[in-house]
Amino acid sequence: MLADMDYSEILSDSSPSSTATIKSLADQALWKYTSVFLAQPFEIAKTVLQVRLQSIESQSSISATAADESRRKRTQQRHDDAHKTYNLSSSDSEYDSPSYFTATAPLKQAPSRHSRARRRHGSPGPRSPSHSPLTNPRSAPHTLDLRSSSSLTAVLSALWQTEGAWGIWKGTNSTYIHSILLSTITSFARSFFAAIFAVPDPSLSFQISPSIESAGGLDILSSPAPMATLAVAVSAAGLAGIILAPLDIARTKLMLTPSTHPPRSILPTLNSLSSWTLPWSIAPTTILHCTLPTICEMSRPLFLRSNFGVDPLTTPNVYAIATFVCQAVELGIRLPIETALRRGQMQVAQSHTAGISSQLQTTVEVGSYKGLVGTLRSIVYEEGERITKSDSSQAAAAVKAGRPVRESQRKGQGYEGLFRGWRVGMWGLVGVWGAATLGGVASKGGEF
Repeated sequence: MLADMDYSEILSDSSPSSTATIKSLADQALWKYTSVFLAQPFEIAKTVLQVRLQSIESQSSISATAADESRRKRTQQRHDDAHKTYNLSSSDSEYDSPSYFTATAPLKQAPSRHSRARRRHGSPGPRSPSHSPLTNPRSAPHTLDLRSSSSLTAVLSALWQTEGAWGIWKGTNSTYIHSILLSTITSFARSFFAAIFAVPDPSLSFQISPSIESAGGLDILSSPAPMATLAVAVSAAGLAGIILAPLDIARTKLMLTPSTHPPRSILPTLNSLSSWTLPWSIAPTTILHCTLPTICEMSRPLFLRSNFGVDPLTTPNVYAIATFVCQAVELGIRLPIETALRRGQMQVAQSHTAGISSQLQTTVEVGSYKGLVGTLRSIVYEEGERITKSDSSQAAAAVKAGRPVRESQRKGQGYEGLFRGWRVGMWGLVGVWGAATLGGVASKGGEF
């Protein structure tokens, strides 16, 4: 009976050849490496801003540099104005009275009474710009001189000036290998756990279309056991993060150490670590960081449908906007955890570096790691200083009375320090969502 059935309308007669399969894999690998290569400079800049210790000295140097630049611009502007005024006056006097005698040597200006008194008492003359107290010499040639504590372009510019093109693409190969292994181990563990516990594989669940309704996410709405499927996916993501934790530490170390300091390849960097297992000090932060995206991604459809009645079938546009908002919220939750994780990884790399007697050299001074909660509290209330203005009522009263608004300095970076490099994540989110939106509109273009 089964032999008499015709499967030609369902199955294709020609299966892909080995050459076509290899070409498809090579195209996917090249596309993945290109995307990692283009995103690596921004990933390095974000990591530098996250781990950098925002000390009072560094903020003072940034303020001094800005003040020095402003003073230099004002001096240049006054010099230009005086030069223009001198040119106008000299051009007017040239036509008013002819010059019959021309001096062959420039006249020397006689020293004034104040200058003679200054030389007699031994007081110094005007300071040169090179000896200005606002000048902040770098402690080492590889240390980045950042003009802003929250600017990605400032980090990229400092890396380019210090290390050249190698500086902004450090750790590209390790990032590429980490991303490939992460997706491979996660898929394998997810299918293995699904087969063991007899639940549907989340990666094989039904999705409507690759458009904005399911942009970049897994769908468990069609699963008969959504919570079990969610547990399987979260467990697989956590296992992959634990296995690849040493590679992630090596990747962070390669991005934050100078490109001139060996080792610069993956295996020697892994061998420089004392262990190829996940350290207990950063285990909770690592597990939370690698499982949080999966939790938010897979629980989003259940949350939107059960609480707001938003479904990708009935309300696709509202579901797309809600998906974007949920992904932005997930980014805001993940960034503080990632900041604490990067600092913990650098602490592990500095304290557990095997075979190296000297201290690990980094491009910036790395902040301390005190656990997840302790690190976040230290960033907000202890590291550096921030300038806060008075409340709105006092500010309005000062403006009305013609007095300047008072500003006070408080210790700590504030909540802004927890979201360093948020622009990188937001740009990526907008880009992925916009590409999915355009793809969905293009796929529906034949209906009109």
